[in-house]
Amino acid sequence: MNNKYVSHYLDWKNAGWFLIVAFIGLIIVLLLIFLDARHAQRLSDQDEDLRHSLPADVHRKKKGKIINLETCRVVESFYELVFSSTSILFFLSAYYLIERFMKIREYRVIWNRYDDILLMVFIFMSVFLNTLLDHCFVPLRTVKSSQKASIRLVSTIYMILIFLYIRFVYQDTNYNELIIYFVGLVIGRFIYFDFTWKDFSKTMVSLWENMPLLILIIIYSGLMCWVGFTTKFLLKSNGVIVSILIAHLFMDISIFIVHAVLKHNREDVLIKKAEKKAAQKKKQIR
Repeated sequence: MNNKYVSHYLDWKNAGWFLIVAFIGLIIVLLLIFLDARHAQRLSDQDEDLRHSLPADVHRKKKGKIINLETCRVVESFYELVFSSTSILFFLSAYYLIERFMKIREYRVIWNRYDDILLMVFIFMSVFLNTLLDHCFVPLRTVKSSQKASIRLVSTIYMILIFLYIRFVYQDTNYNELIIYFVGLVIGRFIYFDFTWKDFSKTMVSLWENMPLLILIIIYSGLMCWVGFTTKFLLKSNGVIVSILIAHLFMDISIFIVHAVLKHNREDVLIKKAEKKAAQKKKQIR
């Protein structure tokens, strides 16, 4: 990318207030999740059993001050959706930037000859980035692998909506093939060689359950893009897809900081601490 773009996005004055926008957007999303959780305060049977391992002072603070396990799952599912979308956007932006800015003839020959292999490398890098984000950057401890699979399906649908946004709002036809590609991924997720009605029903149920997350990320990224493009922090000249990736990177940073702040009020963290203390006491007694 041209140095003028790098210096533009690394200008801490502009980047600082855009990060504040990312915080505001994330707080709005979390407030919506917490408000919804207030209507479902009863713990599951599993959570109820785990709860007995909590210290007495935690029980006293339970109502309204501790984030229960079910709410943690919803929040972390939203985080996973943002991380998965960031990883896909990374792959797409890398492809776009190479196609646009690789003007040196020798490198262009290499790209034209080995583009399939290089694209495969980018896909692996995208998967690695997703793993890095949800295991190291912000460890997601309450979202199961099966849940992550359904969330990534929602992420694919979210990508289609982004391309449609670029296609019809910015009148950019460069992504028509990618739209068809992602539509094919979604159809392939529903229809495959040995699929059954039971499999189809499960996929539909998981998709429906995660629809609120899709609405939340549309609200969040929509706010980020609207503010970014309106204030000229996000530039159309470097590619709309790249600017949307930059917006998601700011969303990732805000998630990292908010996660670190809320971590001490999570029920799963308190349970682990209580279990660790109990184990230490048993060792001392022995």
